[in-house]
Amino acid sequence: MSALTKIVIVSTLFLSAATFAQQPGSVQYNTVYLPGHGVGDTKAPPAKWGAWARGDDRTLGITFDGRTEDEAKALAVADCQAKGSKNCLPMETFFNTCALVAAGPSNRIIQTSNRGLPWGRRQALTACGDDCKIVVEGCALP
Repeated sequence: MSALTKIVIVSTLFLSAATFAQQPGSVQYNTVYLPGHGVGDTKAPPAKWGAWARGDDRTLGITFDGRTEDEAKALAVADCQAKGSKNCLPMETFFNTCALVAAGPSNRIIQTSNRGLPWGRRQALTACGDDCKIVVEGCALP
């Protein structure tokens, strides 16, 4: 065997020991934390708030854009008043979810849904009745 072959074989053996492969189940396995894996500097997005308000004449004001619960209430009251209603009061708030209003000639249903708009539509229309339609829908999602 030539001297060059011996050097290549010996250096291969020693250099392979310097690799940092980590076997599953070993102490070092998965100890390098990367951002975005739920540890470190990742932060949950802030909650997004929605609200609905009702006036004396049963006009609804609704918003999906509040950064806080109080801001959502104020935006819903402002929407109710912008539609010409008086004495608008916030009725309900919600966050990080969707909301829908189904209305018909004799009934009106407000449905919140954390399962998304398609599920919320089915639930609202079932609860409201056959002659109802979705008149407002949206999501307050981060």
